[in-house]
Amino acid sequence: MNKPRTFKTIETLFIGSLFIALLFMGCTSSPFPLALDTEAFKPQNLSVFEQENLKSFTTFTLSNGIPVIIKQSNASQVFTLNLVLRGGSLLASPETAGFEQVALQTMARGSKNYSYEKIQSLLDATSSSLGAFSNFEYATFSVTGLQKYLDILIPIWADCLVHPSFLEKDFAQVLSDTQLALQSKEQDPWTKTTEVMNREFFGKHPYGNVPEGTIASLNSMQLQDATQWYARQFSANRIFIVAVGAVDPDKLYKQLEASIGTIPDKKIPLPPHTPTFSNTTKLVRHEYPASRGLAYLRGDFPAPAPTDPDYMALNVGLKIVSDLLFNVVRDKYGATYSPAAYIRAFPANYGSIVMYKTKVPNTIKAYIDEALADFGRGYCIAIDEDIAEDPSARVPIAEALPTYKALFINEYYQNQQTNAQQAVTIISSVINTGDYRSYLKDMRNIESLKADQVQAAVNKYLLKGTITWVVTGSKDMIDLVPEADFTAPSRN
Repeated sequence: MNKPRTFKTIETLFIGSLFIALLFMGCTSSPFPLALDTEAFKPQNLSVFEQENLKSFTTFTLSNGIPVIIKQSNASQVFTLNLVLRGGSLLASPETAGFEQVALQTMARGSKNYSYEKIQSLLDATSSSLGAFSNFEYATFSVTGLQKYLDILIPIWADCLVHPSFLEKDFAQVLSDTQLALQSKEQDPWTKTTEVMNREFFGKHPYGNVPEGTIASLNSMQLQDATQWYARQFSANRIFIVAVGAVDPDKLYKQLEASIGTIPDKKIPLPPHTPTFSNTTKLVRHEYPASRGLAYLRGDFPAPAPTDPDYMALNVGLKIVSDLLFNVVRDKYGATYSPAAYIRAFPANYGSIVMYKTKVPNTIKAYIDEALADFGRGYCIAIDEDIAEDPSARVPIAEALPTYKALFINEYYQNQQTNAQQAVTIISSVINTGDYRSYLKDMRNIESLKADQVQAAVNKYLLKGTITWVVTGSKDMIDLVPEADFTAPSRN
């Protein structure tokens, strides 16, 4: 009696394994939805660097349509597994801002098979982390830990996603922590400057529905809002998976198909594109009484998206501008503690000029303009050791550009050293371009930059662009700021 049952069980397992293998093979042979059919990735158009990196990728699609990207990395014993939920602020409203982040963080606190206490015990025992993060375009639900604990951690991560418990006590704790974090920002003049800037610069743009929420939106949130968000918005068509580490693709496929593969496709409409920014040059003063004798200045401007040919040119150009600002505003005049200029990497992109702490808000714009004028004339600071000892020395941008490109490339790839950082880069590549491989072209795009491209990009978006300025500080400080300095047409 036992032998036939044993044989039948083995036969069933064999057929099941064969079915999964065939299904996995079928998935890999079908066009992958997050790899565009472009000439850029034809074999003849790939560099050695790109070819070698592409070999480390495995992709497949689960039965519910969720794409999975695996990047093999043996450089570390740590793996990271990320569920990415597209939409972010684009699917929120002023009334529901922050709801998604609170719901996801509540999900990380318990599920059908794992209580909060059990999750924390296992995470502590394995020195692992489980959590959620949201930004303007997407949210992530991630687990990171040592490779040897993968089989312990994946079931926890998956159960929290597929069978979240949404207990009242867990929701209340997450909501309280989030509200306290928002309130603490009110106590810091620089984060207050950021808050005011976001309100002024974003306006009614979808990014104005900030992912962390607002005090008003979170004060109205109830547990029912979190469970309704999950029931209505947690859909397979919003999701893709990114894993980085020494991961077995066949094994991971089986684990994901049995769990994440059961998430239903609710066909949530996703915005076809994110609208760009359209702002005007203006100065906004915000009084912060506790900031006695100090002011904080930030100017935001529309910037090219990562898919725009100007994107890398402006990135490198603003590195040059940052050095000029440091040289003139900080070193020459001692007018600020920390100056900088940079752009971000969003589909609707924007950049910032930052003057963190100043005692001379009434004259600082003249110093900023002096630094920008050097760039406008085609010059940057001298970074060659032979002449760099003279702080006023300037050289043509074309002469210094090779060094700046090398510095930018080094910093760019230093930010991809860990598996978690690589996962973020891959996720951003998908969000910005629709193709997980696009970031592999970044090095080539940087190396090919010419001085005239860099100068043209900075001139277009910064020197001749529109800038929204916010100055925060005590009344005696912000009243000194001459509005005409910030709103008059640029002379650079």
